[in-house]
Amino acid sequence: MTPLLLALALLGAPLPTDPVARYPWLAEHPVADTVPLDRRFDPPAGFERVAVAPDSFGAWLRTLPLRTDRTQVRAFDGRPLLRPSAALVALDVGTRDLQQCADTALRLHAEYLWATGRGERAAYHFTSGDESTWAKWRRGERFRVRGSTVARIKGKRGPQGHAGYRAWLTHTFRYAGTQSLRHDSRPVGDRPYAAGDIFVQPGGPGHAVILLDISEHPDGRRAALIGQGFMPAEDLHVLAARHDRVLELVWFLLPDAAHPTLDTPSWSPFDRTQARRFTLP
Repeated sequence: MTPLLLALALLGAPLPTDPVARYPWLAEHPVADTVPLDRRFDPPAGFERVAVAPDSFGAWLRTLPLRTDRTQVRAFDGRPLLRPSAALVALDVGTRDLQQCADTALRLHAEYLWATGRGERAAYHFTSGDESTWAKWRRGERFRVRGSTVARIKGKRGPQGHAGYRAWLTHTFRYAGTQSLRHDSRPVGDRPYAAGDIFVQPGGPGHAVILLDISEHPDGRRAALIGQGFMPAEDLHVLAARHDRVLELVWFLLPDAAHPTLDTPSWSPFDRTQARRFTLP
């Protein structure tokens, strides 16, 4: 890589406007008709979408392509699943039971890095704490995993380009999960919630969801569209629920001092202290 390309990779590039460049998996897994997330879901009454930088993770998530042909979630093997789904992101799942909840959040973050020219910086951890990077994987780094012991070995260079990137992510999903996210993120703490933040209950299996978009009320309350992958590996879906902390079926009021938990329909409530943000912007 030339010094100029390396500098561009480190700085990132503006988000592409072409949908296939912005969401490159669509070239490999085309969907006949989609609608951007922000055109499918208006903010709840009295709220406005929070401002985001035009090249940010939040801006990229805000226009994720949603399927228009179905809302029912399917597993990696095509089985229909009963899930609280208001919409499906047109994101491929793969053919193995690997892209589950935490992996789905990693996938979105990694795809954003690729779309902004920073795939060379992409790095995620296994539950063991060992780091795997796309830059080394594309040059042939491989892993031999036996129990909790991870050995780095030299292998053959695999596919390059986005197909290779996707293969690297699939391998990473085998050894990453809710417990490994602590290595790739930091607590949100007292900072305002942002699209791309994840709520994580680590464990075996544990669970993770990701904030896809955020709206704010003049009184300071924030509400989010929440994306979820689950077990088995399945379509990324926008959650829907009916309770007093959900507005217009899909906008979940986020935790604050008066209401310290986030109650989603597929898991036990998340505590506000479980909100995390990816370390690599």
